[in-house]
Amino acid sequence: MGDVMQYELLYIVSSSYTDEDVGKVEGNVKALIEKVGARLVETKRLGKFRFAYPIKKNRHGHYILTYVEMEPTTVAKLDEILRMSNEVLRHLILRADEAGGEKFELVQFTEVNLDSKEDRPRRKREEPTAEDKAKVAEDIKSGVAAIESPDAVAEKPAEEKAITDEELDKKLKAALEGDVKDA
Repeated sequence: MGDVMQYELLYIVSSSYTDEDVGKVEGNVKALIEKVGARLVETKRLGKFRFAYPIKKNRHGHYILTYVEMEPTTVAKLDEILRMSNEVLRHLILRADEAGGEKFELVQFTEVNLDSKEDRPRRKREEPTAEDKAKVAEDIKSGVAAIESPDAVAEKPAEEKAITDEELDKKLKAALEGDVKDA
């Protein structure tokens, strides 16, 4: 028999179970723990909390923290058995010394709605000044802000749109040799 270590097992039971049923599930988990050769030290019900996302169509669950003493080799067996259990939605097994002991606090999940427009003040849209409008008009006239339409691009001959493989090879060779001229 190897070194026995203490582990924390946190598991979640569906909120569809009553408090009495949760007690039965705790008994079943205790039986599973003993079946793999581990010893149950303590069990704490942490309460019923809302999930951040649905788990197996459940939005809430009963959180139960259990302290277990077992060999490190039996952790995988217990993990597999709990994964197969229909009563346990999720579980997590950590070494007690790494888990942080009693220094944890579960906080109820609160949903934040970012789409709610009632909470946010409306941004005021700034109207362009006469100077801005004049500058844009000047840019358009001078061709700085001219945008070609897709039809104008399609009307160009194929020679103007793409370069041939030979021209590309020449340009690459010239660039690699350091002679950056239009080949």
